[in-house]
Amino acid sequence: MWMQMGRSAALLAAVAVCPAIALAQAPAVDAAMPRLPAAAATVKSLVPVGWAIEQRHHADFNRDGHADVLLLLRQAAATDTTPPRILLVALATATPPGYALSAANARLVPRDASGTLEDPMANGEITVRPGGFELKLGMVPGAGSYITATMRYRFRREGGCFRLIGYDRAETHRGTLDTRDLSVNFLTGAVIQTTGNAKSNATQTVRKRLAANPRRCLADLGSGWTFDPLA
Repeated sequence: MWMQMGRSAALLAAVAVCPAIALAQAPAVDAAMPRLPAAAATVKSLVPVGWAIEQRHHADFNRDGHADVLLLLRQAAATDTTPPRILLVALATATPPGYALSAANARLVPRDASGTLEDPMANGEITVRPGGFELKLGMVPGAGSYITATMRYRFRREGGCFRLIGYDRAETHRGTLDTRDLSVNFLTGAVIQTTGNAKSNATQTVRKRLAANPRRCLADLGSGWTFDPLA
């Protein structure tokens, strides 16, 4: 994500001052999306050459009574701390039996070319449910900053699109234990910003609404580290 350690440290340090701007300015490293089959007879057949299944989840995303699949793919030959990954959703088909590709994204689970950030999935997780899923990503610097953060992206299948319906970011300064949280509901446009300190119960909350609220689908999103819902 950051092209050199000095830039990484400066941007991460800036999160404490203005997290949305700092994250939005950080350049992302995107994986090149390989050709994916539009349909496949088996889950394994959905995986392009040179990639492997890192996580596999099943849920009825389109609520037709059949188990669909969500895959987190990882480039098989990658040795990076943050390897290229693809988030892929395919819907079960009856005729012919198999799966049809519904959505894919090779950017949302981010990479860090400088090596100063830990794997976003080390403290991350994927949770599926009928009709949608949630992706949690971690942002933990190995050097250059005391700021750690987690981001949660919530998706719901809507009109053929896995629409982003919710976003939460929780940041903590490991030195001062100051906290800065952001929660956005893209269905209502509501925004909640909360600041405080983990050593006390005192918090300050600001509520407002999004100035603009475009409908975003899974395939539209860039790096999960740099996404700014308020931009």
